[in-house]
Amino acid sequence: MLPACPCTSCGEPLPVAPGATVLACDACGTALYGRPAARRLVDPDWTALPPKATGRYADDTPEPLTLPDAMVPFRIDRATARRLLRDSARRWFAPRAFRRVDESESFRAAYLPHWVWGAWTRSRYRAARGDFHWSRAGRSGAAHGSRVRGVRWRPAAGTVDRAFADVVVPATVRVDAAMLADLLRDWDLGAAVPFAPALLEGRWVQRYDLEPEVGLELAKARMAAEVEREVRGLVGGDAQHVPVIETAYAGLGYRLVLLPVWLASYPYRGRRRMVAVHGETGRVVAERPWSGTKLGIAFTLAATVAGVILYSVV
Repeated sequence: MLPACPCTSCGEPLPVAPGATVLACDACGTALYGRPAARRLVDPDWTALPPKATGRYADDTPEPLTLPDAMVPFRIDRATARRLLRDSARRWFAPRAFRRVDESESFRAAYLPHWVWGAWTRSRYRAARGDFHWSRAGRSGAAHGSRVRGVRWRPAAGTVDRAFADVVVPATVRVDAAMLADLLRDWDLGAAVPFAPALLEGRWVQRYDLEPEVGLELAKARMAAEVEREVRGLVGGDAQHVPVIETAYAGLGYRLVLLPVWLASYPYRGRRRMVAVHGETGRVVAERPWSGTKLGIAFTLAATVAGVILYSVV
């Protein structure tokens, strides 16, 4: 039996509320905001996809979930993760609570769910390219009038083909979004192995809060941003106006991938803060926990040294 999903602030089990947009912890009142799990998007690309197998692999929900396709194994063991946390605490002028976070009961190995999308896209665009030109203001032929910048516009159109292999969308709202984005920078999806329940032994498995069709909406937004950047590069000029980009998707597919992380929380200034150790690289990700006392001591020492140097010079 796997442990229930804990609150990211106090570690107490969170209530199960399928379709809710807000999960509220009964113990500390922390509110976690997400998208409605029961939402169904009217998207022809989504409705054309075949259904995936469902089952129960996390015990914090009674209903079957889409089964993971793959998971990235842990490369960082518990002892190494604890050491990395202690090393980070010394480097960051961290408060005492953070320096002992590796001893916290909340410290655990976790698998976080992510939707990974892929597609080929063909985008037709209509745009306008603007090139700057300069002229003199005032009477015709005046040599000393102020310079005025104008823009000459001309139409532009074309087609952009792109292949998107791994567009990753975090599927949980129970971990801070900024932390998830930071962790995503160096996960190696090429190291993923087929999902096997035996590999979950002793790990906390986070169920997904965002349904796959919501993940598709977010993935399309990221693809659209990449396409628009390429379109603007092709249009060129000093300014661009791109009112129309029409994108068609082919070969659309997705996977549910579990990614590894060591999670812990610690109390600081009236609330609990979360810290993570990347399960592959060992990189520590946290809201920088500066200790006011230690920073004050460091500032005083620096000011004293600077005063001595100035006095010696004088």
